[in-house]
Parts: sequence; structure tokens; C-alpha cells
Amino acid sequence: MFALEVLNPVAQSEGETKVSKAARRARSLDGLTLGLIWNSKRGGELALMKAGELVSNKYKNVKVIRYDGSMPCEKELMKKARQESDIFIGSTGD
Repeated sequence: MFALEVLNPVAQSEGETKVSKAARRARSLDGLTLGLIWNSKRGGELALMKAGELVSNKYKNVKVIRYDGSMPCEKELMKKARQESDIFIGSTGD
């Protein structure tokens, strides 16, 4: 008889975990500025660019700004994205 050991694939969390309230949702994305924040992990930029394309195709007059960051995302970059974008999407990769 064989024994099978099952391992948990979830990595241990590094640093603090913060739980906050969900952001208010926009009724429409028409005319808004969408920020795309990438943390520089390979492949994440592809997902972001596709998301930006899909949003731009579905809504009118959407301005898309891409922000290239690092891990963890720099506080100054997040501050800039908040100031320049109405909404934003963040992405990792791999």
C-alpha cells in the first residue's frame, strides 16, 4: 500500500494583511480614467493590457494610464495612481 502526502500550495503570507471596506462602485466607466498598476512580475502586464482593451472597447471615452511598479508597490506610485485615476486595476503575474 502507498501513502500519499498532500501539501498545501498556498504560500505563507509576508508582512501585514489588511482588510478594508470595498470601494464604492462606479455606475458606469464612460468618461473615466482607468489606471493599470503592474508590480513587474512577468505576465501581469499582459493581463492588464487585455483588461484595459476590454474596458476601452465596452465603454466610451475611457482614458487608460499604465503604472509600472515593483513588489511591494511603492506608496508614492499608489498615491499618484489615486490622484490621476478614477478607478484602477492591479495585477501580478506568473
